[in-house]
Amino acid sequence: MSNEEQSRRGFLKGAGLIAGGFLGESVLPDAAAAQSGARTTTAAMSKGARFRAALSAGQPLLLPVVESIILTRLCEIEGFQGGFMGGSGMAARNALPNTSIQTIQEVIDYETQVMSNTDLPIVADGENGGGSPVTTYRTVQQLERGGAAVIMIEDSTGPESEYGGKGVAMATKAVMAGRIKAAVDARRDQSVMIMARSDRPAKGYSEAETLDLLAALSDAGADAFFVNGYTLDQQQRAKAALKKPLMIGSSGPAAEWHAKGVDMAFYHIDDIGIGAMYIALKELKAKGGPFDEAAKWRLPRDVAARVIDQPGWVDKAKRYGVIT
Repeated sequence: MSNEEQSRRGFLKGAGLIAGGFLGESVLPDAAAAQSGARTTTAAMSKGARFRAALSAGQPLLLPVVESIILTRLCEIEGFQGGFMGGSGMAARNALPNTSIQTIQEVIDYETQVMSNTDLPIVADGENGGGSPVTTYRTVQQLERGGAAVIMIEDSTGPESEYGGKGVAMATKAVMAGRIKAAVDARRDQSVMIMARSDRPAKGYSEAETLDLLAALSDAGADAFFVNGYTLDQQQRAKAALKKPLMIGSSGPAAEWHAKGVDMAFYHIDDIGIGAMYIALKELKAKGGPFDEAAKWRLPRDVAARVIDQPGWVDKAKRYGVIT
C-alpha cells in the first residue's frame, strides 16, 4: 500500500469510521429519499448526509466540542461521527467571555477555517444568524459553503440576551420563525440540517411557552432542536411533541440522556488542553526548566504524524521533486 493510500482521508474511508447504511425517513429529506435505491458509500456522501445517517442509526451521538483543525482530525482518527463548534471557541481564541461579543462574521470565518480542513461532520453555531432573518439567510449560505453538516440558529437578540438573567427579552416567536424559514430557504444541499436553539428555559420562561415556540419553529422547517435549560424529563416531553432529533450539552453518561429521547450531546473537552498547558507552565516555573510530568500528556508522535498527514505530504514532496 502506498503512502498516499495511508493518508488520513484514505485511512478514514478504508477503516469505515463513519457508519453507512440507508438513511431513516425520520431525518432524511424527501428529495434525497426519492433518489435511486442504490446504496451510496459513505466516502461519497456529504457531511450532512453522513450526520443524518449517524442519527438514523438510533445510537447516542457523542459530539466533542472542537476548536481547532487538529482536534477535528483527532476525532476522525478516533471514529467520532460528528463534532460541535460554538461561538465560545471564537471567544476563547480572543480571550473573551462567551457573550456574543465577537461579531457573527468572526464566528463564521473561524468555523469555516476549521470545517473546510476536516472530513468530520460539524454542528456549526450560527449564533442568532446576525439578528435579522435576512442576515440569517446570508449566515447559513456562508456556513454551508464552509462545510457545515448542521447549522444552529438561536433565539437570542445579542449580548443583551447573553448577559441578562431571568426574564430577559428574547427574540419574538415571529422573528425566530423568520430566522428558521430563512435558514431553510438559504441551504442548497437538503441534507444540511437546520437546528433551532432556544435559551428560553434558562432565562426563566415556562415549559409551555418554550414548547409553543418550538412547535412554531418545527412548522417553519427546523430539523432538530437544542433546548438550553430543560431537565431530561422536559426533554423527553419535547421529543414526544416534536418528534425530531434533540441535542443537549452534557458531561454525564450517554445512556442517561438517550433513555430520555435525546439523540445527541456535545461534550466540552476543548478546555482540557488549556488546563494541561497551565499545569506544564506551573511545573516549568517551579522546576526552573523541565516539565517532565506534564510532558507525559504530549500527543504521541505517531498520532501527530497521522493528524497532519505527514506520510501523504512526504509522498507529494517526492512526487514533485522537492525531495528524493
